[in-house]
Amino acid sequence: MKHGSRRNKKQHISSVTFLQAVFLTISFFVSNDLISYAAACAFGFLFSFIPVVMMILVILIRFLHTNPAMLIEVLDIAPLTELFLNIDTVSQSIMQIKTVTNFEIIIAAVTIWLARRFFSSIMVSMRKIFNKPFRMQKRRTQVLIFVAEGVLTIIVAILIFAVNIFRQLLWLPLFEDIVTIHPGLLSSFADFIARLTPFLLIFCAATAVYKFASRTRPPTLYCMGMAGACSVGFWGLRRFMKLFINVNRYNLIYGVLSNVIVTLLGVYFFFMIFLFCAQFLFVLQFFGPLLLSELYLLPERDDTHIKQTVRRLLFIRPDSLLGDTPDTITLKKGEYVYRRGDFGTDTYYLAGGTIQLLRTNNVSFIERGKFFGEGACMLEETRSEDAIAYTDVKLVRIPEERFFSLLERNPEVAQRALSQISGYFSKFYGRNENYPL
Repeated sequence: MKHGSRRNKKQHISSVTFLQAVFLTISFFVSNDLISYAAACAFGFLFSFIPVVMMILVILIRFLHTNPAMLIEVLDIAPLTELFLNIDTVSQSIMQIKTVTNFEIIIAAVTIWLARRFFSSIMVSMRKIFNKPFRMQKRRTQVLIFVAEGVLTIIVAILIFAVNIFRQLLWLPLFEDIVTIHPGLLSSFADFIARLTPFLLIFCAATAVYKFASRTRPPTLYCMGMAGACSVGFWGLRRFMKLFINVNRYNLIYGVLSNVIVTLLGVYFFFMIFLFCAQFLFVLQFFGPLLLSELYLLPERDDTHIKQTVRRLLFIRPDSLLGDTPDTITLKKGEYVYRRGDFGTDTYYLAGGTIQLLRTNNVSFIERGKFFGEGACMLEETRSEDAIAYTDVKLVRIPEERFFSLLERNPEVAQRALSQISGYFSKFYGRNENYPL
């Protein structure tokens, strides 16, 4: 096979690539019915909220000896805390426990069991997004959920403890000069740290869930980026709700239930953001195979359906595949991609230009947005035609192992590939003893 010059610029991520990732995320978000999973997570969170907070308080007060007064300032900022739980009363009750009896052990076990509802909903949602079913017994799955619940609870408790320690350090004599010069600076900064704590909790918890619950080992940087996006999204959601939702107006209609209704709405939308970021993480991790699937299933030019038209316009440019790599090929007019009789294992995507296919009794043309050469790859035979650059062309070479992996992962791609080969033999060879169809 005769190749022309290779592109010299480095592979880059363009705005088109970002839009492709967003389109894929939205498509999977809808097809996976993650709106319903968000509702399930919200219900699990509400069902498990008080047990989880009580476990965190026990860790902070009984084991880390945190001052309850400091906890009130931090936990009262968290959604639902001020509605369903009196931190001061619960803290005093925990401090009054001197010895652990069988009754306290039973209460702790029930609390942990109630909290599993939320963590179980999260695990099921991540399993749906990343297409990774648990291949283990139900009992082992429950143990895994309990372990994840315990680890995340301890992480949250330690983070709250660290924030409290940091806020107390601000009032040491070391900072007296700052207090004298700027009287309200430290108090404002301490208040900022307290308000930042819920978002730090979300960031740490989301990073851990994205990293370990996905079971596909996504890069840690990707997990942190999506966790950061989730935290920022939650911050924007709260700002939006405070600006545009007047709770006092709803109090006239629903009374005290208005706070609960608005809070429940916020929790539900938070989990929609959380799952959307998880779905975006899946797209980022497997963007290469997903993009190849979209390219192979690219709608025809004469398909005028609005969604199909958008898909074709958006995915016909595979910018992330066009870089300074051996798989990106540029040919001049008249140069051969491969010749008849060559043993070929590669498939090609035409990113630009026109390819002429010369057979014994037939000439055909491949236009931009099409694959070619997959027949010899799938049948492990020599090439049955000459592939010549009819104009200057840009090609993406897909190696054999990558193409077969694509067929294995996506049944729709495999079905179209077999249909293409069947149609090819029917058109150019007809039904005969060598190629029975």
